[in-house]
Amino acid sequence: MGKLATILQVGRTFGVRDGALRLGYELQRGSGVMSRRMRSVEGWSSWELNRIAPGFSGEDLLAARRDGTRPFFFADAPALGKGIREIVCADGERSIIEEAKNILAGSLPFFGRLWFACGFPPQWLRNPATGQQVSQQRPWTTMRFASPAYGDLKFILEPSRFLFVYPLVRAYALSGDEQYAEAFWIAIEDWARNSPPMAGPLWICGQECSLRILAWSFGLYAFIHAAATSAERVALLTRMIAAHVWRIRTTLSYARSQRSNHLVSEAAGLWTAGTLYPELKGACAWQNLGARLLREAVLDQITPQGAPQQHSFNYQRMVLHLVLWTLRLAEIHRAALDQDISARAHAALDFMRACVDPVSGHAPKYGSDDGSLILPLTLCDYGDYRPLLQLGAAVLGRPDLPPGPWDEAALWLCGDLGQVPQASKKNETPRVSASTSVETGYHRLGDENSWALIRAGRYARRPVQADQLHVDLWWRGFNVARDAGTYLYNGEPPWNNGFSRTLVHNTITVDGRDQMRRAGRFLWVDWAQASGESYSSAKGICADRFEGEHDGYRRFGVRHRRMVQWLEDAGWVIVDDVLGNDVLADDELGAGEHEVRLHWLAADLPFEVSHSPFQVVFAATDADFRWSFFASAPGNAAVIRAGESSSPEVAGADAKLLGWESPTYGELRPAVSLVYQIRAPLPVRLVSVILANEECRVEIEEKKPEEKELIVRRRESEIYRVNFAADSRYRATPGGRKATVRQG
Repeated sequence: MGKLATILQVGRTFGVRDGALRLGYELQRGSGVMSRRMRSVEGWSSWELNRIAPGFSGEDLLAARRDGTRPFFFADAPALGKGIREIVCADGERSIIEEAKNILAGSLPFFGRLWFACGFPPQWLRNPATGQQVSQQRPWTTMRFASPAYGDLKFILEPSRFLFVYPLVRAYALSGDEQYAEAFWIAIEDWARNSPPMAGPLWICGQECSLRILAWSFGLYAFIHAAATSAERVALLTRMIAAHVWRIRTTLSYARSQRSNHLVSEAAGLWTAGTLYPELKGACAWQNLGARLLREAVLDQITPQGAPQQHSFNYQRMVLHLVLWTLRLAEIHRAALDQDISARAHAALDFMRACVDPVSGHAPKYGSDDGSLILPLTLCDYGDYRPLLQLGAAVLGRPDLPPGPWDEAALWLCGDLGQVPQASKKNETPRVSASTSVETGYHRLGDENSWALIRAGRYARRPVQADQLHVDLWWRGFNVARDAGTYLYNGEPPWNNGFSRTLVHNTITVDGRDQMRRAGRFLWVDWAQASGESYSSAKGICADRFEGEHDGYRRFGVRHRRMVQWLEDAGWVIVDDVLGNDVLADDELGAGEHEVRLHWLAADLPFEVSHSPFQVVFAATDADFRWSFFASAPGNAAVIRAGESSSPEVAGADAKLLGWESPTYGELRPAVSLVYQIRAPLPVRLVSVILANEECRVEIEEKKPEEKELIVRRRESEIYRVNFAADSRYRATPGGRKATVRQG
């Protein structure tokens, strides 16, 4: 496709409104108009307290927060110490204090899991991953998020989110040690010296400004009674917040054009500033604007069924944290917010509960994951979503989880958890109805012990990854088949958002092509649309079968259909049919041979490989997972770990992306990719059998020379059977049965 056609497709992808908003923003940046606006309010002289809050002094601001006139989630952080100790126990208390001491020693948390030596106060303008420095004098209007001069800007911006404040506050609540309050104010003053208003790279993003407002406010109220908190320091922080609000408002067109968590963040930042700092001129207008934009963003980005329109579970967590923060503050301040915001938050919380593993608390790494965890108020791992679920239960009055270390965030925002209604069955996973699955595009099969999640949706918003029919598999808290994550947005190829490609997902790739055409690091055109249905067997109380297909290879005259069958207390069978398109049956695109590649990503566990048939056995703590692969045509197999393939001719140049996973942004660790590749005329069928029960086995039954069936047995009983040969008549039959697939 030519460049002009691609540009037109990109335009259609953004749409008229979003395209116009983004174009207006880029024109302001490119023409110098934005730079002139920034220069008009550069420096702290434009933000003197008598200009932004006439009639109020620093003493007034401090007194109103100490006496409770301007309330927050809590009145006195050390008063929560007893409740925190009961949640985290002695070992947890030591861990919290140690983390805070590490921060004061200059080791800062990054992206929920990583730590970098940054000094304290941090070296705000240094990339700790590369050692590169960006000049304070460099106007942000001339910068992008990646450059050979400073690398990935996310590594520079992360300390300026001030997420390290939350560990300092937790340590202060437990110990009452004034050094943590003093450290907070030293960091505030140092940031103000190194990043005066609108000047330099740390002002590049309205979302970053909003997250600072939240963290600074949390720190202010946590340390409000500390000796280190003076009227002069409170006045400085208030001036900084006023400048940040101005910066956010200046580029709202960009946030609105993104239709992402950016607008939710900036709406929450505006609303928080307007609510907590009413002494500032314009505070009422900020609160009203924030409320209006929050409603716009939430209704736009969360479907009525609770699914994320940004197609990312981590970003859904971020959005929910922002919404729950705002709803709880609105309750405290008796400030009305549109009821639709709360209704979508309820739906989103239910959706996330259904997608979170009830044993481990983790969720599939579906979609983009930039390491955001904006309320780090727990001892739980970065990937554990139970703190979010418990916080949502407390704020929204929903059934909660059993008590655990995931309770702490709810304690900080809601205090006494005793008023939260109890679930009738604490560890029960919410059921996902077939109709909800079709509407959301996420299909969950199985029970609390073992389950599968399949993505098969129709995009009404820009996709972030080419991953239709990707499957995640979970067994008793262990992620058997997994998503690779994100790693980097702004690295050198192939690490420039390379994990968004089809070939690294647990699905089929045809002729080495992605399901969609990539038009940029974050932009796909020719969207692959999928459809699918989930079924329950006659005796089952949960869905145990998925059937679906996508049209991502229609441009080659090819269709991909997938059936996923959950076998209770045994494992899974996945059947992939790659077919010629009936509509293009006479077209040369669908004729001839095609390269069909099946990929699965597993954990980095010890394994053994055997052939004829191809089987890989992984040794895990609680089970041995046996992966067996079968196909209707001869193929080649490979095991790839950390980019190294056992069969280089199978993966070729793509091998460097395979056999890796990223637990959070910037972190890359080995995993194991299983690849089965066929080159043959269509149709072809590939069957994957993953078993975790030692009593189960796979057999091949040959009825005729060219007719075989695959059988899964538990001991001597047949529990599943599937036709081994490719069959283009793969059609649903009444009752949810298949013409070529049947359950024993």
